[in-house]
Amino acid sequence: MTKEQLQKLGKPYYTTKSEGTGLGLMVTFRLIEAIGGTLTFDSKLNQGTKATICIKGYKKEATDIHYLDNDSIA
Repeated sequence: MTKEQLQKLGKPYYTTKSEGTGLGLMVTFRLIEAIGGTLTFDSKLNQGTKATICIKGYKKEATDIHYLDNDSIA
């Protein structure tokens, strides 16, 4: 994903999908923030995007990280 696309993630009605509503990540961001967590993304253009959820008081090391293709996010 481009830097511009990453900055728009979670904004109402923003989607990169032809049939998406642009509401899924907005709701996800709000739910995670409501419990004191954060949702961040790391993307390598044309390679994939990694989503990281951090929740206070919970720590689990990722042992198997899968990069999603750009069409799987947003």
